[in-house]
Amino acid sequence: MAQTQASLTAEKNRLARMEQSLENRMVEIEDIENELLSYEYKLERAKESLGKARTHFEESRRELQQAESDHQQKGDSDTERQLSKAKHGFAMAERGVDSRNRRVEFIQSNYDELRTRLSAEQKAVTQSKNRISGQEEKVEQMVNAMLAKAEAAQRTAAAARSVTPVSKPELPAPTVAAAAPQEAAPEAAAPAREVDPDLLDYVKRERARLDKLLADKSDEGKHTFRSLELKPSRSDAVEFEFLGHNQYRLVAPVEAGRQTYKVNTWKFRRTIPADDDGERYVFIFDGRRLSRPRLVMYPEYVLSQLD
Repeated sequence: MAQTQASLTAEKNRLARMEQSLENRMVEIEDIENELLSYEYKLERAKESLGKARTHFEESRRELQQAESDHQQKGDSDTERQLSKAKHGFAMAERGVDSRNRRVEFIQSNYDELRTRLSAEQKAVTQSKNRISGQEEKVEQMVNAMLAKAEAAQRTAAAARSVTPVSKPELPAPTVAAAAPQEAAPEAAAPAREVDPDLLDYVKRERARLDKLLADKSDEGKHTFRSLELKPSRSDAVEFEFLGHNQYRLVAPVEAGRQTYKVNTWKFRRTIPADDDGERYVFIFDGRRLSRPRLVMYPEYVLSQLD
């Protein structure tokens, strides 16, 4: 029964890991969606600018044609100056179209890449939900099996109690060797903690994102908040440290189970696996978009796997 209970605990913890991985993917999807909104706006503005540049190009082309015609007819210094001016204006207009066209292509390429990433993440979320459903069914089956075994054991015990007891045979007196204390077996070393591959990949991506953002020293930005605190469900508030670019970080222990973390007025719900109870987690608050801020969190012990 103890072995079965340990197996059930392991499967429940595996389920919690799957739920945690799904939550992390949902955070990434939200970030991609935010980026898409930004690029949609940029793409719209860039296309408008390109349209205006093309209109100006056509106007410059007509002005050049007119200047060339006037110079062919008159051929004086005034028409020569007008022709030179029209040629310069046409060249500048042509450059404007080229540069704006490249900008549209650049933004469109990034936008398409984000759409591809979003599609891949959405597919991964669907797969994760299917795995979670399968794991929930497995856990439910194990629980039902344990209940059935317990009921069977109770029935067996009840039947055994209804039978007339048989007198116990006398046991021989213990020998000196048997009475001697046994040496305690050395305790087995605790197994090394296994890090879920999905969690490791998630931490790598988030670390790379943060490192890339903080590497830009041109505009680190100012503090958006006078005070920014993380308030767990059943613990004291912990203050974030400002990193720059509206990124805030802290490290704090967590409790297992379904948790609600409050950051100022925002609430974030997360799942903490049972074997992470009491572990220190890294929390990163991304406040660049106050309409949809992000809370990234992962176990601190995962960082040792990145080296």
